[in-house]
Amino acid sequence: MIVGIDLGTTYSLVAWLSPNGPALIPNALGELLTPSVVGVDLDGEIRCGKSARELAVTHPDRATALFKRLMGTDTVTSIAERQFNAEELSSIVLKNLKHDAESFLKDNVTEAVITVPAYFSDDQRKATIRAGQMAGLRVRRIINEPTAAAIAYGLYEKHRERIALIYDLGGGTFDVSIVDQFDGTLEIRASAGEVFLGGEDFTRALANCILKERGQVYEQMEIRHPLFVARLLRECEIGKRALSDRDEATVRIPSESGAVTDGGETVTVTRQILNDVTQTLLSRTLGPLRRVLSDAKIERQKIDEVILVGGATRMTQIAPFLQEQLGRPVLCTLDPDHVVGLGGPCSQGL
Repeated sequence: MIVGIDLGTTYSLVAWLSPNGPALIPNALGELLTPSVVGVDLDGEIRCGKSARELAVTHPDRATALFKRLMGTDTVTSIAERQFNAEELSSIVLKNLKHDAESFLKDNVTEAVITVPAYFSDDQRKATIRAGQMAGLRVRRIINEPTAAAIAYGLYEKHRERIALIYDLGGGTFDVSIVDQFDGTLEIRASAGEVFLGGEDFTRALANCILKERGQVYEQMEIRHPLFVARLLRECEIGKRALSDRDEATVRIPSESGAVTDGGETVTVTRQILNDVTQTLLSRTLGPLRRVLSDAKIERQKIDEVILVGGATRMTQIAPFLQEQLGRPVLCTLDPDHVVGLGGPCSQGL
C-alpha cells in the first residue's frame, strides 16, 4: 500500500487514493492534522503529535517543533538530554503517520510519496528520503508542494494552457511558485521562499505586542519564565485563529508559572491589531513573490489563478494583500491545510 504524506513544519497529514478519489486519513485521535512536534515525557518515552505539543506547553525543554526548517543541516536538537537531528525527528513523525495509516486501512503501508517545498535543495530532499527510510517507508518519490496543490485543484486534468501562482504560507515556512500547465503536464517555472517565515512568526508577533503593552520584553520573559511564554503563545495562536472568523478575540494571560485560570487576566485583540503587528512579516513575502515573477519572466497580468495553500493563509489580511499585488482574485475552495496532502497520492502516476 502506498500513501501520500504532507510532512509539514507545524502539522503533517497522510492521504490515500481511495476508490472515490484522494482522501485524508485520520490519526488515532480521529483528527486529520498531526502536529509536527516530538517530545520525551517524564518517563523517557518519545511522544509525537498532540501529546508532544501539550508537552511543549507544560515542559518546553522536553519537546521541539519547526525542525523541518533544519532538514539537510548538521544541527542537533537536545530534548531532555537526548540528541536528535532533523532527519531523526522527521522520521518519528513519519513513523507515527505510517502507523495511523495502517490502523485505518487495515493493511501494511510500505511506500509513500512525500511532499517538500519547491525550493528545497538536493541535500534537503535527500534528508527527507532518509527520514522516510528510517520510518520504514520506501519513498516512491519526492514531489514539490505547489505541484501537489495544483494537482489537488485539478489543474493537471484540465487540458488547456494556464498559469497558476501558488502562495504557500504554512506554520513555519513560506514559498511561492509559478506553475505552468500545458499539453497535459505541470511544470514549475520558478520558486522562491523563506524557510524561517510562517504562521508561528505571526503568532509570536502578537505575543510580543501583548508583552510590550505590559512593559515586558519577549526575549527576557522567554528566558526567565519559559512556561509563561509557552502558554501565552498557545493562547495567542487560539486568538489569531479566532480572528479569521470575527473582528475581535480574547487572549487569556497566564501566570508566570504558565497556569491559565477562569476569571484570570485577559486582553482583547482585534483584526486591526493583528494586521498592524504582522505587516512587516507580510511584507517579507513580497520579495519572493516578485522574484518568482521575474525568474519566470512573466507579468502579473498573465497569471490565470492564484491558489492559497497553508493554514496561515486563513488570516484575513492575506487575500486582500495578494489581490492588491497581483490584481487577481484568489482561489481557496479547498481547505488550505489539506490541499497539499490531497495532491500527494494523486501524483503516483505522473
